[in-house]
Amino acid sequence: MKHVLGVLVALLAILTWTFAGTIIELETYRSANAEGLCHVAAVDYTADSGARQAREQCLVAAKTSTGAIGHLLHALHIQ
Repeated sequence: MKHVLGVLVALLAILTWTFAGTIIELETYRSANAEGLCHVAAVDYTADSGARQAREQCLVAAKTSTGAIGHLLHALHIQ
């Protein structure tokens, strides 16, 4: 029984770590998009797929001023 409990705790820890990382990544993306970090006003993103791809890569790589804990709190609607 102790082994089963240990396995369940380990599985819960792995899932929590994975989901927290995903939430932080998505919140960073959302924050960068909301702040307009990678937006170029003169580009029509609906017509230019290359510009859309470059903007997408920029948003994924963007670093916002909010830290990981801040992103988690915002995603959970605590902050």
